[in-house]
Formats: sequence, structure tokens, C-alpha cells
Amino acid sequence: MSTPHDEQVPPDPGFEPAPMSPESAREYEQFMRATTEERTRRGWRDRAKSAFRERPRSSGQTQEYVPIDPAHDQRVLDLALRMAEMLLTVGASVHDVTLTTLRIVRAYGLTTVHVDVTFDSIAVTLHRGHDQEPLTMVRVVNARTSDYTRLQRLQALVGQIEEGLDVQVARERYLDIIRAGHPYRRWIVLGSNGVLAAGVCLLLGASPVIMALAFVAAVGASWLQRGLDRASLPTFFKQMAGGFTVTAVAILATGLDKYGIVDLAGLKPSLVVAAGIVMMLAGLSVVGAAQDALDGSYITAGARTYEVAILTLGIVVGIMLGLYAGQAVGIDINVETTVTSIGTGSEQVIGSVLVAAAFGVGSYAGPRTVLACTALGGFGMACYLVANFVGLGPVTAAAVSAMVSGVVSQVAARRLVLPALALSTAAIVPLMPGSVVFRGLLELVGPTYEQQGILPGVETILSAAAIGLALAAGVSLGTWVARPLKGKAFARRRQSRV
Repeated sequence: MSTPHDEQVPPDPGFEPAPMSPESAREYEQFMRATTEERTRRGWRDRAKSAFRERPRSSGQTQEYVPIDPAHDQRVLDLALRMAEMLLTVGASVHDVTLTTLRIVRAYGLTTVHVDVTFDSIAVTLHRGHDQEPLTMVRVVNARTSDYTRLQRLQALVGQIEEGLDVQVARERYLDIIRAGHPYRRWIVLGSNGVLAAGVCLLLGASPVIMALAFVAAVGASWLQRGLDRASLPTFFKQMAGGFTVTAVAILATGLDKYGIVDLAGLKPSLVVAAGIVMMLAGLSVVGAAQDALDGSYITAGARTYEVAILTLGIVVGIMLGLYAGQAVGIDINVETTVTSIGTGSEQVIGSVLVAAAFGVGSYAGPRTVLACTALGGFGMACYLVANFVGLGPVTAAAVSAMVSGVVSQVAARRLVLPALALSTAAIVPLMPGSVVFRGLLELVGPTYEQQGILPGVETILSAAAIGLALAAGVSLGTWVARPLKGKAFARRRQSRV
């Protein structure tokens, strides 16, 4: 019976192969040895080539677009674009905005999405293959605000979206977050700005009288800026009005003490103005600008840096107008010949705690975030004092303190489910060089200018700019160092706790 060729015939159990002759065994051994030597030569040749030639890379092609529903794609892009707009509004970096946008669209199955973020606009493009037109949506960012409670809720919503939340339900929850009122009334925010200024005076070693004057000046400047904001006045002029207000309060107090109307023993009006400068600088996106520069987003970083410079210039112009107005009425604020006074270590730490807590309330942070900001403010000042004690100098000590605070802020934000931007910013607000800025301005318009010229004032202002850059760069570097600690599993576990 014949067996088909495609069937295997089981071997005969009794069959044994014939023994190989000596000549055949010798030839087989020589063949195997030659084959092994050839493979060895090829292996060494390949290794030698790989030492000089780069290995071929992958094609790098993106994933193919899987059509679901054009209406679904549009709803997803619109939701992601609106949430990215809110993140950019509160000062988040380009990296965080882009990453959050991609997390949202990928959660809904859109993998061929590109995000382009600039200073005042966001563009999201969905590539739908080489034979279809892409879907592109753009939003322009006009307003700039600080609402860390809203930021925290948006971050929680992103985690819920990654867990499978329907896009329509996510949109409704987004609208609820946007329509919700601020956690604090306006008078509380005005009071927190006053407490921030008083805390700055405390860490500079001021008396209770000067702290009270700084409180009044900061509240007045914030109230005036609020009214001008309702009138849609450009931010530059609002900063100028705030700088003029705090200077006017300091000059008024100096005049009352000078003419004996009110006895203000130990009055140092320069500290009142310095506290007002820190209060107005606290809301600027210095950290976001430095992070964008380190991440390679130089256009956005340049725009944010220019914005910070212009708004700071508005404060300077307002203060100089106030100083010239004081000189016109015969009231001068004399600059001290020594370095600006600094309080004791305990006064600096307590003042930093007050400044950080007031900053959290003024930025509409939740109670848990305010407590964390308070702790980070004291921690950052403690690091600065230690670094300054070992002889690192004010600029290097500020950079080291900001870097350590940036790392701790990122770790604490992930474990406590809090916005990291609020914590890192609160840690460096007490270290902002408000007193150095004002001292440089006084050297430009006071008796020092008449005696020594413009160089002392310019040198002082440049030192203040160096401290500000050190703070921003230090926080950004600490944030970058803490980024590799993030993991998808930990991020999902963190969001599930919200």
C-alpha cells in the first residue's frame, strides 16, 4: 500500500542507521570545523562594522488613523483644546500643556494628533491619513489668571478621562469647573495680599508699625488694580498704578513722621515699597518662562520673559513717579548706605511662612494646597539660610534653595494630589528680591545718583535680576530632575485618589 508524500511515516523502531566510515567521519568533521570558522569570521567582521557604522533606526512613522466618527473627533479635540487653554492661562509650561493635551486625545483613541503651543494660542491638528484633510482647531489665550483650585480640578478630570469617562460627560464636568466660583471672596484675597506684604516686612526685620503700613499699601494697590482691571486697562498701567500706590503710602507716612503729625519711631519706608514690589511680582509667570527655556520652547519662553520684563518695568515706572512726586513736595526716601536690613533666622522663616500662605490664598488655592504652600515657604527659606550660611552667596544660595524646593514640590504634589505649580511658586516668592530692586531705584533717583552717577543703581538692579533668574532656573531644574520619577502606574493611582 503506497503512502502519500505529504504524510509522515513513523520510524521503524527496529531501524538503526549504518555506522559512518572513517573517511566520511573525517570529511564531516572538516566540514563542521570550516563552517564554525566561517561563522566566527563573519561575527568578528560584523562586530567591526558595528563599531563604525550606526545601526539602522526605526522608520519613526506615527500610528495610523483609525476612523471612528468625525463628530466624535471634533468633540474630543474641542475638549482637549479648552482644557489646554485653562492650563496655559494659569501659567503652566508648554511641556505640561502639550502632555496633558496628548493624554486626553489618546484616551479617546486619537493617536495621530500634533499640538502646537505658543504664548497666546494653542493649535491641535488631527491627521486623518494622506488622502483626507486634517482636522485643525485653534484657540487664542487672552486672559491671565491664577486659580489653582481650578487647575487641581482640571488635573483630576484628566485622570478620570484616562479611566474611561465619556467625552460628553467630561465636557459637562469641564463646564461645571469653569462656571464654579472662586473658593474665596474678593475681600479675603485683598487681605491675603496685605498679609503677604506684612510677611515680607517681617522677614526683613521690620517693626509692627512698618508691617501695618505695608498691609495698608498692599491692600490699596490690589484694590486699585482690581478696579482698573474691570475698566479693561492694560496690565502695564495696572502695575504702574500699583507701584505708585505703595510708594505714595510710604511717602505719606514719611511726611507724617517728618512734620511731627504722627510719631512713627524707627520708620523705614523703603521696606513698605519693597513689600509691595514682592506682592506684585508674585503673580508673574517667572517659573513657566524658565521651564519653557529649559524644555526648548524658546519662542514661548522669550514671550513670557518679555511679559515679565514689561510688567516689572511698569512697577519700576510707578515707583519712580512716586519718588519724583515725593521730591516735588519736599519728602525724600533716603537710601541706606548699608545692605538692606534682614531679620533674624526665626523672623525670616516665620515671614516666609506668612508670605507663602498668603500667596496660596491670593491664588485661589484650596485649603490643603495652602497648607502645603505654607510648609514649602518655610522649607525654602530654611534651605536658603543654610546655603547662605556655608558661604554660597545670595545668588547661588537662591538657586540651590529653589532647586531643592522644586524637587520637593513635585514629589509632594504627586503624593498629596496637589498642583505642583502652586507649591514651587510659593516656595520662591519669599526669596524674590523686592528690597534689592527698590534699593537700586533709590540709587538711581536719590542722592547716590548725584554723587556717584548711574553705575551703583544699575549694578544693584542687575544683582536683583540675577537673583530672580537664579530662582526661576533653580525651580525649573528641580522640576526637570523630578520628572523621571513619574510613572504611569503611579500617576493613575494618584488620580484615582481624587
